[in-house]
Formats: sequence, C-alpha cells, structure tokens
Amino acid sequence: MFEEFYEMYESEEQEVVALINRCIGGGYNWKGKFWEMTVVTLGIMFCDTGEVSTKEVRLDWPVTDEDRNGEKGWGRFRNEQICRLKIRRMKEEWAKDLVARPWCISEVIKPYEDCPELLAILDEYHKPVVIEDKVLGALTLDKNYGAFEGEIKWCGKDVLLSLEVNAESKPSWTRARSAAKKLLADCEIWDKAMRELAANNLTQLANEWLSQDDENARNPEIDPITEEEFAWRIRMVNLVVTSGGSFTAYFDCDEMFSDHAVTVYGSLKKGVRDANIEG
Repeated sequence: MFEEFYEMYESEEQEVVALINRCIGGGYNWKGKFWEMTVVTLGIMFCDTGEVSTKEVRLDWPVTDEDRNGEKGWGRFRNEQICRLKIRRMKEEWAKDLVARPWCISEVIKPYEDCPELLAILDEYHKPVVIEDKVLGALTLDKNYGAFEGEIKWCGKDVLLSLEVNAESKPSWTRARSAAKKLLADCEIWDKAMRELAANNLTQLANEWLSQDDENARNPEIDPITEEEFAWRIRMVNLVVTSGGSFTAYFDCDEMFSDHAVTVYGSLKKGVRDANIEG
C-alpha cells in the first residue's frame, strides 16, 4: 500500500550505520492515506566508503494510521540509538523545493549496532557549549532545538533569552548575539513599542474575556481595561531572537487572558509587526 511513497525514492539502496537524534514525524499523506514518519540523525556512516557525516540527515518511512503510535511508528527508534539500515535517496525531481534531500528507510538490518566513530560523535554532542558574552552573559546551547539559552536584564527586569541559531554554523551564533544586543541597547524604545502594539491589538479582546469571567467582580462596561492599563500590566518573560534579526517577545498577561501569553512579533528592520495571544 506504500507504492506511492517509495516511488519518490531512487531504487538504489545504500547500507549505513545511523546515530538517531530524535523522531520528528509525521505528516499525513492524504492521497495515499498513510503517515510519513521522520527521524533526523546526529551522524551517519556510509558502509561502502566508510565516510562519516555529522550533517543532519532526514530519514522517512511510511506507516498506517493504526501503526503510527506503535513500534512501527513513533516507537521504532529511540533518541541516540545507533542502528544499521538500508536507505534510498529521494529522487531529485521530488526534492527540488526542499532545503535538504531526504532518504527513506527501506530496511532495518540491525536495530542496535556498535560503531566507535558514531559513539565519538555522540560523546562530542554531549559536551556543553557555553558562550560568555560581556553583554548577554552566559549562553548555553540547547543542541536539540538549535538555540542558546540565557537570562538578561530587560528594562531592569529578569527575562529569559533564546537565540535561535544553526547549531553547526558559528556565524549564525554571532549574528543572533548581535541582533539581541541591538535590541537590548534600545530596550526602552522597543519595550514601549511592543506594549503599545499589544495594547492596541488586544485591549478590546481583554474586555471581552473580562465580561465572561464570572469570578471577577469587575464590570467591563462600567470599569473597562484601558489601553494604558493593558500596557503596564503585561510583563515580558521571554525574548526569542533569530540570527536573521527577527524576534518574538512573550509577555505574562497578568491573568487578563487566564493562563495564555501575549506574544509580540517583529524584526530589527521592520519594527514590531503583530501581537496575539497564545495558549
């Protein structure tokens, strides 16, 4: 039943030993009525040449809806598992719009394999990566999510900082740090703009939520939340900055939207652009 899936891949098989990072699949194929599961690798060794690569490789395989949550789907591989596989590369015409050309798994030869080369990669992966930045402080790389995590003072308040980077590209680390420092240097200006946009976009919605809150004695028709009140009540708790200069700021909403957060989006080039609430 998976003929349509395998037709996207070349017929030639390659035997590899793969170090699994994590399972990130899957997407539903509506035409074929099956799920496409995906794991990404920390390292892979091609058995015919002995070549070892630490570049992330995507490995896909199809499963039925019934098998998706079982041993053939999400449970097929574990994080940091080393296994011997047969894989087939996606045909070029199917991969032309993709960032990286994936492979499919045609056979699991051995679910567990000893491989010193890949174990060395795993040992290196486990070593912490910490940057000591004079402005941003200590930043620790979360390799699973490709982000440096730290804490900064934003307008005098403690705020969690996340820098989204390419973990394998140090220039992206530098660009993200530079963008964060530009925001921090003018934090009062940015903070004011974020609060004003959030208040402009969401104050009316806050009053609608207030009118439906049976436990709050405040009447929004007599004593509504104003934009000025909204702006000072929200408090930034997390700032996410990308290497391209975009940012997302997460604000505690002081229970105006129960346990939701106010999110403000923008970039260094275009300023603040939008504000929403997120659960």
